[in-house]
Amino acid sequence: MRPRLSSGLLLLFAVLAVTGCVRGKNPDDLDGLMRPRNGGPPPVVPSQPPAKEVGSIPPDKADWYVARSGWAGQSIDQGNIEPMEPVYRITVHHSGDANDALGDPREHLRQFERAHKMKGWACIGYHFIISRDGTVYEGRPIAYQGAHAVGDNNKGNIGICLMGNLDNRPVPDAQKKALFAVLDRLTRQYSVEKDELFGHRHFKTTDCPGRYGLLALEEYKNRPIARK
Repeated sequence: MRPRLSSGLLLLFAVLAVTGCVRGKNPDDLDGLMRPRNGGPPPVVPSQPPAKEVGSIPPDKADWYVARSGWAGQSIDQGNIEPMEPVYRITVHHSGDANDALGDPREHLRQFERAHKMKGWACIGYHFIISRDGTVYEGRPIAYQGAHAVGDNNKGNIGICLMGNLDNRPVPDAQKKALFAVLDRLTRQYSVEKDELFGHRHFKTTDCPGRYGLLALEEYKNRPIARK
């Protein structure tokens, strides 16, 4: 569902600025697309997810992230959300907003969520968000399917968003270290293979996760996946 334009241009610009993966240059671009300079890669051909029972994901009670309850100002619309199917893929994003480096990350998360709910979503679309200082925040609980990778590509797909515009500046060391640690943990927990780690741009015509975000992801993929 797209937000109604009748709310006025000021409200529209505010929504576009905090939706995530968006530069906010085009007021007609309600989906926040960032067009690649060279037209972007072809869409990924979805691979076959593992044949497991839907809803088989165990609850995650770990203490390695700030729980949703520590920042969220709104509840999840339980009538507008799907259970997560067996996890086999992870997609990395960036918010595309340099202002994320300023102020309290919790307030930016609340802005993300308000903007995402204005799109008709149940809550923020990402499962985890990593601030520039390396703090990991729970977004949408992993028990629920995300809203970050276009349509059916969200099935079994964990969404991770790095705060900041990573097209203009490298990933800070603390943020990259946290990303690698989260990827280590999730790939191990859900047996996700390297060829199922993607940037948002693999599913949609967008620059997300930015050229430096993509370089960080490729750096990680060139390392052995951590296994117990």
